[in-house]
Amino acid sequence: MQILSEKEIVRRIIRQEPFSAVINTDAFSIKIDRYVPAVSTAIHTGHTVREQIVGKMLLNGSERKYEEDPYTGDMLASFPIVLQGLDSRYQYDLNRPPELCIYEEAWGKKVWTQPLTSKERKESLARYNSYYRVLHTLLSVIEEKYSRCIVYDLHSYNYKRLEVDAPLFNIGTYYIDKVLYQPVLDHLRRQLLEADFPDIENRVALDEVFFGRGYQSSFIHENHRNSLCLPLEIKKVYIDENSGELDPPILETLSRTLGQALSCNASYFSGKFSGQEIECATFFTD
Repeated sequence: MQILSEKEIVRRIIRQEPFSAVINTDAFSIKIDRYVPAVSTAIHTGHTVREQIVGKMLLNGSERKYEEDPYTGDMLASFPIVLQGLDSRYQYDLNRPPELCIYEEAWGKKVWTQPLTSKERKESLARYNSYYRVLHTLLSVIEEKYSRCIVYDLHSYNYKRLEVDAPLFNIGTYYIDKVLYQPVLDHLRRQLLEADFPDIENRVALDEVFFGRGYQSSFIHENHRNSLCLPLEIKKVYIDENSGELDPPILETLSRTLGQALSCNASYFSGKFSGQEIECATFFTD
C-alpha cells in the first residue's frame, strides 16, 4: 500500500482514481478498486496506540483487543471500497462524537495512568477528524456520481457476558428510515441467513443487542441524507473472546458470507434507489 497525505487521498478521490493507501499518520487505510455506490468500513479493527502516548496507557494489548473488533477489516477484503481504522478505539473512538471520543474510563476500566496533555488530545482529535473528512469527501463523490450510496458499518461484539441468546448478526436501525429502507433490511437479512455455519446458529436480528446509535451512523445521517448507513454487528464466534485466538475456518466462512451478502445487497440497493442496475459481481473483488 502507498503512504499518502490526507490532501493526496482527497485529491485522488475527487479525481475518482482507484488506489490503496495508508494515510501518512498511520491512523487509517483506504482501498478503492473502483467507484461503486457502496462503501464498507471497519472503524474498530485497529489496535495501534501511537508511540508518544502508549506509555500512559493503563491497558495492555489483550485488554484493548477484547473491546476492539479484530479481523473485521479482513472480512471486508472482497469489497471494492473499504475504509479501516488502524488506531485502537482506546486511543480515540471513531464511533463516538468528537467531544467524547477520547475515553478517561471505558467498560469499567480506567484508560490512562495520567491525563493526556492538551497537545496529545489535539493529535488524537486531528487523526479522528482526518478520517471523517475523507469519509465525507468519498460519500460526496459517490452521491454525485450515483445519487445514492450504501455504507456497511461492520463491528463485532462479545457475547459470552450477555445473559441472552445473542444473534450471529445484529443490524442496528436507529438512524434508518425504515419506511423507506425496510426492503433493503429485509433483503440483507435474507442474504445473511443463506449461510450455513457448522455448530453455530445463524440468526439475524434487528436492534436486539445493539441499536446502531454510533457516531458514524449519526454523521452520515446528518451530512449525507442520500446515503444509507447499515451498522452490522457480528457475534465474536470467530475468535476466543478472552484469549483472542482466531478460528480461521469460521473467519473464512464469515468473510465469504459477507462478501456474497453485502455485494448482492448493494446491487439490490442501487437498482431500487439509484435507478442503476449493477450486478452483484461489481461489488466483489477477487
